Amino acid sequence: MERKQPKNEAPASARKSTGGMPARLLAGAGARLAKVSRRTRLAVLFGGVTVAANLLLVVTWMHFRSANPSDELVAKEDFMPKAWAALDRGAYPEAKRQAQLARDQSAADQDASGPAFVLGAVAAMQADTLWEEDQRHYYVLAARYLEESRHLGFPQDREGQGLFLLGKSLCLSRQYNASREILEQALADDPDEAREIHWLAAAAYQNGSPPDLKKAMAQIDQYLADKELSPAERYQGLLVKGQILFKGGRREECLALLAKIPPEAPSFTDAIVLRGQLLMQAAQKAKTDLPAGAGAEARHAVEKQFRDAITTLRQAQNRGSSAERVVPQSMYLIGECFLSMNDTHAALDQFLRIRKGYPDSIEGVASAFQEADLLRRFDQDTDATAAYHRAVEAVGDPAEYRNSLLSLDDIRSRLAEAYQAYLKAGHYQQAIDLAVATFPLFPRERQVELVAQAHQAWAAMLAGEAEHAAGADGRVSASQSRAELRQAGAAYAQLAELQLATRAYTEDVWNSAECLLAGHDFRGAVRMLDEYLRYELRHRRPRALLDLGEAELSLRHFDRALDALGECIAVYSADAAAYRARLLASKAQIDKGDMKEAERLLRENLEDGYLTPKSFEWRDSLFAFGSLLQAEGRDAEAIPKLEEFVERYPESPNQIEARYLAAEAYRRSAKIPREKLETDAIETSRIDHAKEMQQLLSASLEQYEKVQEILNRHQEQRQLDPLEQSILRNCYFARGSTLFEMGRYEDAIHAYSAATNHYQRQPVVLEALMQIAACYRQLGKPDEARNTLAQAKVMLERISPDAKFAETTLYDREEWTRVLNWYASL
Repeated sequence: MERKQPKNEAPASARKSTGGMPARLLAGAGARLAKVSRRTRLAVLFGGVTVAANLLLVVTWMHFRSANPSDELVAKEDFMPKAWAALDRGAYPEAKRQAQLARDQSAADQDASGPAFVLGAVAAMQADTLWEEDQRHYYVLAARYLEESRHLGFPQDREGQGLFLLGKSLCLSRQYNASREILEQALADDPDEAREIHWLAAAAYQNGSPPDLKKAMAQIDQYLADKELSPAERYQGLLVKGQILFKGGRREECLALLAKIPPEAPSFTDAIVLRGQLLMQAAQKAKTDLPAGAGAEARHAVEKQFRDAITTLRQAQNRGSSAERVVPQSMYLIGECFLSMNDTHAALDQFLRIRKGYPDSIEGVASAFQEADLLRRFDQDTDATAAYHRAVEAVGDPAEYRNSLLSLDDIRSRLAEAYQAYLKAGHYQQAIDLAVATFPLFPRERQVELVAQAHQAWAAMLAGEAEHAAGADGRVSASQSRAELRQAGAAYAQLAELQLATRAYTEDVWNSAECLLAGHDFRGAVRMLDEYLRYELRHRRPRALLDLGEAELSLRHFDRALDALGECIAVYSADAAAYRARLLASKAQIDKGDMKEAERLLRENLEDGYLTPKSFEWRDSLFAFGSLLQAEGRDAEAIPKLEEFVERYPESPNQIEARYLAAEAYRRSAKIPREKLETDAIETSRIDHAKEMQQLLSASLEQYEKVQEILNRHQEQRQLDPLEQSILRNCYFARGSTLFEMGRYEDAIHAYSAATNHYQRQPVVLEALMQIAACYRQLGKPDEARNTLAQAKVMLERISPDAKFAETTLYDREEWTRVLNWYASL
């Protein structure tokens, strides 16, 4: 046979030219050798001869290889004839080996359909020898190979066999709908297998979704019409026909048909199960028809019907062996009877036994979910979530899952219902654990979204608790809420990565940013907000810029915060976010020390005419403006703003601080008339100055007392937060100082005494005792003053060595010792 020229083989002219190359190399080398030493010439000559020899060997090998092209095909053998022969004589391991060798061979002229056909056929034959899930998995594998072969074109003269094996594999791997058309085609192409095809088609039409009972009946009738059926095969066919009648609600016909199956028939046990199902059906109808408020006798009659069904189903178990499918089937039906009887504990025990005894069966998987649902109903949450994890694991690959008792849609509905039930009940950790278990039954994106939503809902609940809780408990709840928000933010960020190429990406990024910001993960919030602004050019952009400014401000990145807030104000001046942006920008300017710019921003919010006092932005701007004026010592301007805030917003969280700042402003304002009183020589002016000073101090005292009253009342109900504790302590001492400045020394002593009782173990008590001593001196009572100083020395010894004097007093411990000794010596 004439061989074609290989593509990589050089032409003859090229081979001749290549063959003369070593001679030319040697000639050139000889000419150059004359110019060097003898030793060098010998070395070069030896090297040249070696190179030339190697080249000659390579060229010779290439020539020999091109002259013997059959060497390239030594490893290329046609394995398929051996594979077909082994398949036809039932040597399935050998057929599989030969087909795999053919499949692995990369020669272009090999037909890929043949190896796939043989591998599929072998898998189908081997499946016949297996049980339950192992059998189904082999049929799934067989169907895949045979689908591949069909797609490439079944080998010639194997079309009928291929369609039959493919239809059978699809049907017995519970891919009923997919098998229907294939089996119909196989019936036309391979009538020799008509009996088994009718049998398989009856199962496919009966068990598919939705079932086609009319076609199922037609197929089983054709099966039963075969005169050559053995008695066992005929009884099995009658059983299948009975099952079709049962599903069609034709109860009497079904019972009549079952009566034809004798006890010695292999299908008699299955017939018992079917009778049990008929009894269950009747009992369920009786339960449904039971009128509301039915008496005990009627309820007991219904219960007896269920117990009769259970008794019948147990008879099937007694006749079968543990290896037969009828045992888990009847056990599962008994479990359903217990559920219908509301005997949930018996049902749970039953489903638990099935799940443990037959974990890979369709009843075992369905029982795993029943067990999980019942444990949840019993509020055994830890066990329930573990059971859901086991159940989902038992499902395996959703693409291969087939279960007539519990479809994938049913499973997903159950998981979603359980998740929502846990959320509604406030069992957020269980909801999260369950959400984690939903993959791969739910897509990864949906699983992560459920986790994020559960963390978010948990955070909302904790935030509500924090709002209504007292003191430390409220702060703990608030901290936990922020922790959950950070978890939600991380989950939404993961979701965004999963949906990077979808329209949902920016929404996921936004949700992540919002949760991280509320959870005080400001760096994470900045990262996500930058990403959001990178892709989102219009939707929520003002709010995103506002949030970015807030996050940067919290990180004390003042210039970055002002950049974001400035863009929000400039570009979206008509948006509500711009007003909040001005408020935050004013805080940034204050932190930078630019009080003038901070004031300008706050005035814009208060005076541009677009905001009303009912808005939160106007309210917060008014408080911020009053606080700014007070901090700058512009007390005359600050007082009306702070008092306006107190009057307008009595329920505001800043109410107490506004009152305290107003009190401080009044007290500082009193210094001006006091200074004039000391320098003014005109008596009438002095009287006016004294009157003004008293009025200002009285106003200050009123605010201190009001704040002290409110905080003491709050303290009876809850623990004060650190700011409230600081304000209360300052009010105790400021009240005494104000009374002292007003010349009301006896009242000042009472005020300072209240402070000492309240803070007797804290360094600040020394300040109070010093002030009491000063009051006694003003009252002309030096002995009482010295006794008070002596008491201060005793209190100093009692204060804990770890006490932080510098935080609340002017001196440290040693300095207080010197100060008290010095005053005592006066």
